[in-house]
Amino acid sequence: MISSPYLFVFTGTSGSGRKTAAHQALKDSGVQHIVSCTDRPPRCIEQPDGDYRYLSKVQFELMKRNDFFAESVRIDQFHYGIGKKQLDAALHSGRHVYMILNREGCDVMRELHGERVIRIFLYVDKATVQERLEAKGMSYEVIDRYLAHYNDEVTYRKQCEHVILNADLNETVQQVRDIVGRYVGSTRAPYDSGN
Repeated sequence: MISSPYLFVFTGTSGSGRKTAAHQALKDSGVQHIVSCTDRPPRCIEQPDGDYRYLSKVQFELMKRNDFFAESVRIDQFHYGIGKKQLDAALHSGRHVYMILNREGCDVMRELHGERVIRIFLYVDKATVQERLEAKGMSYEVIDRYLAHYNDEVTYRKQCEHVILNADLNETVQQVRDIVGRYVGSTRAPYDSGN
């Protein structure tokens, strides 16, 4: 059993492809994905319980009051949070985990778990963010919201342990695997799907 599992937190600019890169790089790796909860409605390209666990605003607020979340943040009019029980169960069993969080969520995890939290910051330039979101068919309202946060989000890279320019997904996936492998390689084969 791993006594001090790592928490790999993927963060960065909205629209940088951090979810896609994280999922592709760590599929069948033995590193467990901790899904965020949100009261935001799913977009057409998102898969329930894959991208997020979708809740109503009432459900989210009730769970928050009942101390369900290890961390929760509000972004614009929506709330996001990581379930405490799921995260604690994975860590207590010795599993390395990964999450996709914004900077506030990263900071909370860093306060709770210290240097076991490895922040991997992904970004692309602002024009590429807009192109990618338009190609996905996102509404102009959503695109404008993403772009409005860009300048604030990109500055967080200076505080992260690893920074990746996600210009090419295949290269990014390999970089993520290399980074994770450097941390977990001595305790377990990072891409062994046999759990």
